[in-house]
This record gives sequence, C-alpha cells and structure tokens, in this order.
Amino acid sequence: MPTRYTKRGEIQQMQYEIANEIKRDAQPIADGVFGNNARHPDMATVSNQEIDQIFRDAYARNDRTWLMSEAQRDPQQFLDVTDRIGVADPPMGRNNKPMQPVGDQEQVAGALQQAALQNAAQSMPSPPPGAAAPQGAGMPLVAAAPAPAALPSPAPGPMTQMPLPGIAPGTM
Repeated sequence: MPTRYTKRGEIQQMQYEIANEIKRDAQPIADGVFGNNARHPDMATVSNQEIDQIFRDAYARNDRTWLMSEAQRDPQQFLDVTDRIGVADPPMGRNNKPMQPVGDQEQVAGALQQAALQNAAQSMPSPPPGAAAPQGAGMPLVAAAPAPAALPSPAPGPMTQMPLPGIAPGTM
C-alpha cells in the first residue's frame, strides 16, 4: 500500500533534517574556524593598563612604524587606547582622513612635480623621420626650477559675460 506524502510534510521534513545537520556540525566548524581558546597557550588576555603602557612606550620612543601597523590592524582598539592615554586625534582633511604632516606633504608635492615633468617630457611628440632636429636636440634637458610653495592669486579682472546663443549682446 503506498504511503501518502504531502508536499508540506516533505518540506517540513527537509527543514528538520537541515536544522539537525547544522546543529551537529556547528561546534566542530566553529572550532575549526576560530579555534578552541583553551588549547592556545600562546594567546593571553591583556588588560587595558598593559596595552596603554605598551602604547605609551611606543609614543615615547617615537615608533611610528609600530603605531601605524597597530592602527591598521585594529583601528577601533587604536582609537580607544589613544583616547584613554590622552593622545590627540590627528587633524582631519577634507576627505575625512587624517592629514599628513607638513614635511610629508612637501615631499609628496615634490615627487608629484617630478612625475609631472617626466610625464610631460615623455608625451612630447617625436619629430617625423627625416625632419631636421630642432636646435639644441641631444642636449640634456635642464630641470625646471621648483615651484614656489604658494602662488599669489591672480588679480580679479573686469567681469565680462560671454554672449548667449540667440541673444544679442547688451540686450540683457
């Protein structure tokens, strides 16, 4: 005699089997992914006071490399520790990221200027074959003088409006 299976009963049976399989496998999978802390003697809980002292020591010896690696490793912990030990947050730029120190900005500006000069020299069109070489060709390029730190803003000129298409100038 055939047994009667309803579609609803099959779905509930499948849900029950899947749930039981997940329950059986959850703990071994969690141990495999996260490990069992009881079996890791190299992992220890460190108090906030110890972490704060480690950070104070790093600031005292000006170990920027270590501090930056810690900030990248766990940004929230880094901010929490710096708040606890009283280190001021760095000034934020327009993009809501910390600004670089002025010395670094000048180095970056110089590097960008050099890259721009190299790109400009590389993008110069080459003369067609057989054309006479311009005077001074083959001479080394003289490096341009570095740009001043800040250029003065141009003086405001008289305001003139560009004519609009279809409208005669001076009719507005």
